[in-house]
Amino acid sequence: MIRIVVSSFYNTLINYEEAIPTSTMLEIDRIRNNKVLFTISTNGLYKEILDYNKSYPFVDYIISLNGSHVYDVLNNKCIYKQKIAKNDIKKIYNSFKNYKIKYYTEDNILNNYNETLKKDIYKIEIEDFTNINIENINCNLSVFEKDNKKYLEIISNKCNSYIALNRINEINNIKENEILVITGNDSDIELCKNIKNSYIVENSSSRLKKEIRKRTSSNNECGVEQILKCKIK
Repeated sequence: MIRIVVSSFYNTLINYEEAIPTSTMLEIDRIRNNKVLFTISTNGLYKEILDYNKSYPFVDYIISLNGSHVYDVLNNKCIYKQKIAKNDIKKIYNSFKNYKIKYYTEDNILNNYNETLKKDIYKIEIEDFTNINIENINCNLSVFEKDNKKYLEIISNKCNSYIALNRINEINNIKENEILVITGNDSDIELCKNIKNSYIVENSSSRLKKEIRKRTSSNNECGVEQILKCKIK
């Protein structure tokens, strides 16, 4: 029996209009009424998801910033976070200071390195980088493409979306065979590798398609909704 569904947000749940289709919202509502938790995994800030949650509540937990932060929506609190070490932030800055860099706190985005010195940073994003040349940092790296640009995402090596999900599972006493994952996000690759009941949307990257065999339709064809109808009666 499925007790929790994890879906990535961008490129998966929302369509080309940056909206969740009404039929999908109704399907999410159905499973939540049947006591199934619905969790969003995103590489963005948890507050971005809360904006979608205002008019039609649909989410129980948010795994944000590639797994470095977990927000309990119903209880309005953070239940897990893992920052990047200050020394690693400095090394990253020195390696990419000629590129556009975004530094993510748990609820904001900074663009200036000096601003980070008094803040906890959970993710760093490098825009349109050409090569990775960082030595001796304790971080996880992932790459995604958007509008013909490559973006490098960096988080602590102590976290990923699978580790973040385990925190939610511990609180709710959920076993791995009770989890359903639907994603189109490369940063969820460790999550998919560890959860057997994992599906990727058809518009996923070639890297994700190579690693994960189970598929559903694209985000513009309600791929998440199709899996929910099929797997959760």
